[in-house]
Amino acid sequence: MNWSEMQANWNELRAVVRSNWPKLTDVILDEVNGDRAKLSRTIQRHYGLSPGDAETAICEFEKDVRWPGAVK
Repeated sequence: MNWSEMQANWNELRAVVRSNWPKLTDVILDEVNGDRAKLSRTIQRHYGLSPGDAETAICEFEKDVRWPGAVK
């Protein structure tokens, strides 16, 4: 699933995002609101990842997400 689809369906996919990054609370996901750059910065901060590693993690996540919200 590409990011524009994820952003458009953010409310439905929040649970899937949270299952992948359980340190991200509902409040944090509200703040991210489907913004990929915000998600990247948030993952960096909460998981201690470099910007490149956060981007890699998001890319892998995108590859694994299947609608309607199941993860491979």
